[in-house]
Amino acid sequence: MNNLWLKEYIAWIGLHRDQRNQWKWTDGSLDSWNNWAVNEPNPSDDCAVVNYNNKTFYGASCDGYSFFICENYFTSISNKYTFIPESKTWNEAQRYCQNKMRFLADFNYFNPSTVVDQDFPVWIGLRRDGGSWSWSSGFSDYKSWNPGEPSNSGDCVSITSLTKRMTTQNCDAHYPFICMWENLFLVKENKSWEEALEYCRGLTSTTNLRFDLPSVEPGEQHMYVMTKIIEANSDEVWTGLRFLAGEWLWVNGEKVLYAGLPDYPALEQHCGAISKSISDSLEARDCLERKNFLCYIF
Repeated sequence: MNNLWLKEYIAWIGLHRDQRNQWKWTDGSLDSWNNWAVNEPNPSDDCAVVNYNNKTFYGASCDGYSFFICENYFTSISNKYTFIPESKTWNEAQRYCQNKMRFLADFNYFNPSTVVDQDFPVWIGLRRDGGSWSWSSGFSDYKSWNPGEPSNSGDCVSITSLTKRMTTQNCDAHYPFICMWENLFLVKENKSWEEALEYCRGLTSTTNLRFDLPSVEPGEQHMYVMTKIIEANSDEVWTGLRFLAGEWLWVNGEKVLYAGLPDYPALEQHCGAISKSISDSLEARDCLERKNFLCYIF
């Protein structure tokens, strides 16, 4: 979590296109700053945001959701702009600022130092379901809650972009979010080893990815797999380990690095499984036993 860089954001400003196809600020003045990014704005965009990374303006649909910056004309320069970490449409943001005796920020004299680091909410894959917490994929012990959290304000969880503190939110709120590439997943169906192999290899995707029972290496990879199987419905989970022609093999061709596997397993124990309760080994099991299993993408 600490390695995630989450500082990037966009925020509504008071720049919009009027009925004459002119870009104006909320005070009615024409855009004279011309701080647009390359090839911006698009003809279909009628409102503008400022981007944290390059401090330039981008066109956007006014019906989209974004954070926004309010401006108070009647305060000192140091307190002139206020970042609001709530996602709203451009019109909603404009009304919010007006109700607070402010306006959406007019940057006719834009200073890039105005767009600074902000601590805003970012969706992660943790939510409350029936009173218990679950991750959208796997399991994590990360519990860096904000003071007073978790609360009953919502059933979905965000983290703050700078401090990485967790907060419960209404699941309908609009926030930036983090996606992760996941090539290993748990199938909560009890199948024999052969059935599990057929299941994984029978999966298809629109990008021509292939699926198989996985190989697992001792150490960090094994520990990562343990976070995946914690929610399995069976005590053990099938892997791609199989005893064939007098030796243990991974079905994907990887070398078996585990010590402690029997050199001459009993005839009915020629398949390998990982136990939820044993953190550093693989177990030889009867291939006809029915267990949950892992598939991976390659």
